[in-house]
Amino acid sequence: MEQKNTFDLKSVKVHRTTEGTVFEVAFVILAIIVWGLIIWMIHRAPDIVPTHFDASGKPNAYGSPTGLLIPCIILTIGAVVCMVCAYFPRHINMPFEIRNIRQVELTIRLLRVMGITFLLTPLAVAYTLLGMNSPSVIPILAVVGLFPIETVLFSIIIYKSK
Repeated sequence: MEQKNTFDLKSVKVHRTTEGTVFEVAFVILAIIVWGLIIWMIHRAPDIVPTHFDASGKPNAYGSPTGLLIPCIILTIGAVVCMVCAYFPRHINMPFEIRNIRQVELTIRLLRVMGITFLLTPLAVAYTLLGMNSPSVIPILAVVGLFPIETVLFSIIIYKSK
């Protein structure tokens, strides 16, 4: 006789753990460092900086360095949302059904890792646009490339976790 899975994701409550606290403290410290560097780069940037790149990676639009603040703020808000969503696992959409508490724990860890990666994105954008004499999209591509790698690796681990 097959045993029916009685795990209910909607009843899972996430409590503060040492791991969660470490991630959150690291996130706050990293946010302070990232924003300190962004502000420093804006202050030392010339009056006109590249603001957009074509497919070959060459700048094709220019503007004020303070215009960079809007996308950086939006990306930082996205990082905060990832960290907050870790406390609401029932709202996390995975490509498979979460069937046990170990999968919930790993999904929460995925969100926290992605939140920290998300926080690196505004720094990569600022460094690309403001921190280099010869702009290149490589820093942005490197950070953005981490997202699918994290997602695929964690999804495999979470799916196999029993």
